Amino acid sequence: MRVDEDVTDERRRLLALVGLGGAVLTALLGMFAPHPASLFNAPRQLQTQVERALLSTDYPGLEVAFDGQRARLRGIVASEQDIAAARRAALTAAGRGGQWAGGITSVDASALRVGAFERPFSWSARREGERLTLSGSAPSAETQSELMALARENFVAPVDEMGVAGGAPSPSFGAMALHAVRALAQLNSGEARIIDDRIVILGDGSQAVVSALRREFADPPAPFRARLELTVDGLDPARPELQGLNLASGEPEACAEGFARVMEHNVINFTIGSAAIDPSSREVLDALVSVALHCDRFTIEVAGHTDNQGGRAANMVLSRQRADAVADYLVSQNVARERLTARGYGSERPRASNSDEAGRAANRRIEFNVSR
Repeated sequence: MRVDEDVTDERRRLLALVGLGGAVLTALLGMFAPHPASLFNAPRQLQTQVERALLSTDYPGLEVAFDGQRARLRGIVASEQDIAAARRAALTAAGRGGQWAGGITSVDASALRVGAFERPFSWSARREGERLTLSGSAPSAETQSELMALARENFVAPVDEMGVAGGAPSPSFGAMALHAVRALAQLNSGEARIIDDRIVILGDGSQAVVSALRREFADPPAPFRARLELTVDGLDPARPELQGLNLASGEPEACAEGFARVMEHNVINFTIGSAAIDPSSREVLDALVSVALHCDRFTIEVAGHTDNQGGRAANMVLSRQRADAVADYLVSQNVARERLTARGYGSERPRASNSDEAGRAANRRIEFNVSR
């Protein structure tokens, strides 16, 4: 009987040890396994919380990095008081505490600087052969250095024309710029621009590279939107009317011809008597954007014209308003605002007789003039 009791006790001790081991293993898995609440994911979660806190306190462009539960901020703020405020927002974003309590244990704000802000916040990279020129604003000195380091890895003697400024729309601005440089390294030629939350990549590459880049930029992180204007070995199946034109580096005449070809069999429709662009014109507008993005190294005049119906003064106003509406759409798609002008000519420059409806319809138009 005693032997049976000893065996039973031994089994109980063994079961207790197994249970304790299971509990420890479960706890360890709870802490370190890659699920949303684990320590494995804690830095990622904390970074998201800090970024949200900075956004809600009007510091959206500050960059955030984590070492465990220690946060580091970098970027430009408007005043010394903003340094303290940004640090406080980050420190309290998820509560304080150690590994067991979660939260942020410390915030390093030594890389925050007081400086100027840029509106809109813009950055660009232009590839010419194996040479890359970086210009515009970087959100921090560290990001500027990282961009140049990446450029040196992929290009011969890259040129740094960047400055550092505040005003980036997201802490991911630098990451998106780095992504854009990597994209240009894969293309044969091209240019990348980020203006506030809008990304544009122009260029030419192989079918495999172009397809891969379209996938990579199909769903950029909020708030960014991406537009890729890429040709495959010099051809763009989506824009057959533009084949044979050197829009990327040609003369103003090539760009003027590009606009003319798009508009040859198309019109931009407006609501009658107003400057509201009809949604049916979206396709032709996107084709015009493609030309304008490649050609906004020149000055582009958007010219509005009307027929002779109505008073002269009213027609002048309406034609200017319609030209403004088209120019505004181009700018919304990242065409450089400083390269665009909008003018209204009313009924002063008819290209057909106003004696019948067909002629009047031809005179109600938007034209594009390109010059250096």
